[in-house]
Parts: sequence; structure tokens; C-alpha cells
Amino acid sequence: MTLLSAPEPLTAAHDVSEFSCGTPTLDHWLKTRALSNQEKGFTAVLVVHAAGRVVGYYGLAPTAVIPDIVPCSIRTGQPPDPVPCLLLGQLATDAGWAGRGIGTGLVKHALQRCVMAAGLVGGRALLVNAIDPAAAAFWQRRGFIPSKDDPLVLFRSIAAIAASLANAHGWMKISRKRLRLAPVERAPKTHHRP
Repeated sequence: MTLLSAPEPLTAAHDVSEFSCGTPTLDHWLKTRALSNQEKGFTAVLVVHAAGRVVGYYGLAPTAVIPDIVPCSIRTGQPPDPVPCLLLGQLATDAGWAGRGIGTGLVKHALQRCVMAAGLVGGRALLVNAIDPAAAAFWQRRGFIPSKDDPLVLFRSIAAIAASLANAHGWMKISRKRLRLAPVERAPKTHHRP
């Protein structure tokens, strides 16, 4: 049985060469841009690996969006002030490791980090770019709200995420020792759309 690492920052020591999630854009981003983005501070890339070989990853980045696309329940400030958000821009699990809860575990980890980051520097919501309508439906079942202009761009307030973590609602359970996964269904792939 191969042991998996906890999520950790991507480094040059991680082997990404054989990663294949079934979505070429996500594979390509990990192999060609993730480390550079991590090193330059554009995206925090966290990976799960088995003996150094990456089997899942996600990318988080700060962003700000125009108020017009943010759902009214999340929007703050006076238009045209941008709304500070965090972007879950990439999320993928290697196809050979699919169905083992890695993607869902990565989502949980990302949500925890978003709440912590927003507590330190601010941030009103988490923004997700769903790769397709099925992925958008997955996020909507977890409290994400589609933007006014694009049903594949979804938001959830940091306050709502923090409440779900604190109260163990929905798809996560909190144990006394640590947060642990209660896999209900696999997390979909997301990607950063240009």
C-alpha cells in the first residue's frame, strides 16, 4: 500500500512528469507553469504525492473581481470597488488515483487555507471556475452561487465556508484531532480560464 503525503507546497523535487487527470489543460499547467507560478508568487500550488510522484494538486491565488459579476449576497463595498476574493484556479487528481477521496480532501484543505488567509489579509469570497456544467452543479450543491454573467464562475463567501468548517455541516466532519474527510462524491476538476 502506497502512502500519500499530506498536501504540501510544490517544489522542483516533486515528479509531475507522469501526472494525467484526463484534462490536458490541467496536466499541461501542472507540468509547465505550476512551479514557475509558485516560485514567482502568482499561485500557491499544493500537491499530494506518493513517493514524490504528484497524484493531486490545487492552486490558490488572490484576485479581485468587479462587483457586477459577484452575487449580491457576497458583494461588499461601493461599486466600482473590486471585491477581494481567493481563486481556486486549478484542482485535479491523477486518473489512476481517482475515486480515493484525494480531490475531495484537496478541496477541504483549500477551504481551510482560504479561511486562514482571509483572516490574515482579508477576502470576501472563494471563486471557482468550473470546467463544465456538471462541475458547476457539484459546487452549487456545496453552497457556491453562480455569477450573474457566467454559470461556470461560482462564488461562496468566506464567512459561509468558515461556518461550514466550524459547524461540520455538509460534506465535512470535524474530529477532535483533525479535520477528516467524509467522502460523499469526488470533487470535479476545475481550471483557470483565460
